[in-house]
Amino acid sequence: MKFYLFICLTSTCLIIWAIEADWLSKQAPKKVMPEFIKNYQLKMKSSFVRPENANILFSFFTGNKDGISPYTKNAFKQTNLSYLFSPSGVHLAGILVFILYFVKKISTKKGTSFLKFLINISLFFLPQFYTLHRLAVLRISNQFNYLVKLKQPVEILFLFTFFISFSLGHYHHSPMGFIYSFIYLGTFIAFGMRPKISLILGLFSTQLILGIFFGNQASLLSIAVGLGGGYLFSLIFPLLIIFFSTFWIFEINWGEPIIRGFVLGTHYFSKILNGTYFSSSLFLIGAVWLLLFRNKPRYWLTLFTILFFLHSDGCMSPTIMRSWAN
Repeated sequence: MKFYLFICLTSTCLIIWAIEADWLSKQAPKKVMPEFIKNYQLKMKSSFVRPENANILFSFFTGNKDGISPYTKNAFKQTNLSYLFSPSGVHLAGILVFILYFVKKISTKKGTSFLKFLINISLFFLPQFYTLHRLAVLRISNQFNYLVKLKQPVEILFLFTFFISFSLGHYHHSPMGFIYSFIYLGTFIAFGMRPKISLILGLFSTQLILGIFFGNQASLLSIAVGLGGGYLFSLIFPLLIIFFSTFWIFEINWGEPIIRGFVLGTHYFSKILNGTYFSSSLFLIGAVWLLLFRNKPRYWLTLFTILFFLHSDGCMSPTIMRSWAN
């Protein structure tokens, strides 16, 4: 838990620094797709019933969100899945699971480890994908840590990774990307070995902290939906890889139903989550932290429920306020 507090404090300092230096408006340069990728996208899009589905597929691989409707973008944001529009750890996990499943059947343990190393090294050849670069540093550091038996905790490897990233200028290049990557990955590491409810509360706390500075609203339910959606995506992403890499040979559009099904599910849960979002406040953050940091979960769960209700938009509506006054 001390590590999580450190992550929150450091992230707060980075945000304040970015605000004072007026860097928050600075956007990372738009990723430029090679011409052959653009032509491939046009060819694939012509076979799609809904061209937007092709644009969504390409965003999973390239990070280019052109051609995706605001409605779909908002649905992914509402369900905490907007990070899928750019290659990240979930995408990498899907690729590794897919490749290593077959490799382990024909290779030795050393051969599998060497293949992991090659995959991680290859991520550095993807320009401007700094999130993947950081993941590569973290994974390679973890492999080296295991190989030479340094026995350094993953928290130290995490801090080493972001120190390297900061030294390479990634923070100045895209402050928002660096901060979001730092605080969310740090939250996953801090609560990764704890019960799932602790992870959900930790992510909720992280959302609230970011909301204090950026005005974003947070939803406890959306985090649970986002975790489930991310897990489902890691399972279907290998199928999308096969479809994406073989379409130019067979030109059979069997991937669109998978993409469309995932998008429709996102739209559905986005509607369900309407009304579950709350404005961030130090009061609500304190309520969540009381639940996270105390040793009497039942007592603090009751307190959290009461505070959560009192802070809700519905509870603070004019109708309810008038009834309380009466």
